Amino acid sequence: MTKTQTAQTLNFNRALKRLEEIVSKLEEPDLDLEEGLKLLEEGVELHKLCKTKLTEANAKITTILKGEDLRGSEVN
Repeated sequence: MTKTQTAQTLNFNRALKRLEEIVSKLEEPDLDLEEGLKLLEEGVELHKLCKTKLTEANAKITTILKGEDLRGSEVN
């Protein structure tokens, strides 16, 4: 999976599931060094993707809640 594929094709849930798979593989004692490095690189990219999506969702929630506060204060 390339960086471009990760950013363009994975939603948050799929990215998180793949990240969990990577963590499991990285915990295997017989993992090859090169494979481990590839998995680590992919994992870091997925972490960035998940963090970005969470930040965006948080900003959207904050905006929605502020809108609710504004509407609520206009009614009072």
